[in-house]
Amino acid sequence: MFKRALAAFLWFAAAWVGYEIVWSLTDVPRIAGPVIAFTIAALVTLDPLALFWPRSVHADGASSRSIARTGFETPASPAR
Repeated sequence: MFKRALAAFLWFAAAWVGYEIVWSLTDVPRIAGPVIAFTIAALVTLDPLALFWPRSVHADGASSRSIARTGFETPASPAR
């Protein structure tokens, strides 16, 4: 859990600083920076698509990985 908290903090800080650079160069609203940074940090922490953090393994040995990580099998291409 410490890794997730640290990753959330780093993503939050990076997104907010990045948005502050954009804000200083353009005329975008400043209040959007922390909102966008919080959203990014929450998505990294919660990881709904299992892109960053591995899923736990059940007692029967089956993994709870999502379709986004496993993908789909594609049919073989026809021979020429």
